[in-house]
Amino acid sequence: MTQGDQKIELVFIINGANFPLETNVNAPLKEAVARALAESGNTGRPPSEWQVRDAAGVLLEIERKIKDFGFSNGTRLFLSLAVGAGGST
Repeated sequence: MTQGDQKIELVFIINGANFPLETNVNAPLKEAVARALAESGNTGRPPSEWQVRDAAGVLLEIERKIKDFGFSNGTRLFLSLAVGAGGST
């Protein structure tokens, strides 16, 4: 069993800028999101207030493990603040 397949590079698009990030496929997506936000300087809002979408615009569940999505190396994910973050009726 090799460890070579355990890492993947994801490219987070935040405010129109690219932030490539190497991450472990067994980690939940929210960990990579938190790192991408920190590296991009977007620390004013908690990661839970951000949404992650794929190139097709599908909202992704950040609690799931990265390997569950079947991403390929270099997959682009779009991060944006959730509309009305912080409350629901």
